[in-house]
Amino acid sequence: MGQIVVVGRVWMKEQNNIEFIMEMVRYAAAAQSPQCIIQKILEYMGKHLHSDRAYIFEDNLDGTFSNTYEWCKEGVHAEMENLQNLPYEGLLDTWFLEYDKHHTIVIEDVAKYRNVNERVYQILEPQGIRSMVTGPITTCGKYVGFYGVDNPPVAYIQNISQILEMAEFVISMMIRLRNNADMIEQNANIDALTKCQNRKALRWAYGEGCKKNESITIMLCDLNGLKHVNDTKGHLAGDQYICNAADLLMDCFGREEVYRIGGDEFVVVLFQESKESWQEKLEWFLKEADRRGVSLAFGVCRRENFESHFDELLSEADKKMYECKSAYYERMGLRRRE
Repeated sequence: MGQIVVVGRVWMKEQNNIEFIMEMVRYAAAAQSPQCIIQKILEYMGKHLHSDRAYIFEDNLDGTFSNTYEWCKEGVHAEMENLQNLPYEGLLDTWFLEYDKHHTIVIEDVAKYRNVNERVYQILEPQGIRSMVTGPITTCGKYVGFYGVDNPPVAYIQNISQILEMAEFVISMMIRLRNNADMIEQNANIDALTKCQNRKALRWAYGEGCKKNESITIMLCDLNGLKHVNDTKGHLAGDQYICNAADLLMDCFGREEVYRIGGDEFVVVLFQESKESWQEKLEWFLKEADRRGVSLAFGVCRRENFESHFDELLSEADKKMYECKSAYYERMGLRRRE
């Protein structure tokens, strides 16, 4: 029966391999988030399988894969930054075909692997990789990435392959949980109606996330005529009018820079935007608003060197927006806000 010695213990086939997985899960379970749990799993695998590196690669959904997690033994150079956007076709596709056959890939001698896949060899050899074991990550029956360890003890590499195959379920499950958590977090910051960011997503501006000593431009916007649309055409038409305004703002200033902070109020936040670039965007915004039939009262506050509180800038923009709104009332012959 094959054995692998790990930190003073003997991990044997099947029964003790299951114990290895259980200990790995216990070790990682104390982490606070799926991201941290995944990192802890790699740390456990790397240390207890006496490997130089443990890592995860994930599909970028554009025909490439990137190294997204990495653990390195002390003294081993990190490689994650160098392993981004690796092409699937002609490089990694051979690995995924091999996963279909054997579920894991065991390379006992990277130098000999050169005859199998020259391009993969050219990536592995400069990293000082002599041996490795990798396995696939699956969600909903599809391969979405792979994980592995570099330079494990060759004498025990077949048993390590069995351990990694057993670990696939845990790693794949944690990737799914992380993706679900990310989706929940993202949805919590997205306005359900307009699909732009919401007030909660702007909370960074009131804390340390707000960048200081940089130029900042804030534009506070309020829809003109929403009540008239609701009264004459119905609330569905009013909702569409709000969505049209959001689309206009996102098209002009960027999806990540637009926040819906009230029923018909939006704020645009731009950092390091030059006066010339801002003026061009504003001119295009005004032309597009007229072309799309969207009327917005707006106020702009700009600082070349932002040092104050975000609230102060928002308040200044609000005053200017109110002046713009008053001018709209006067121009339309209205006595009160509609």
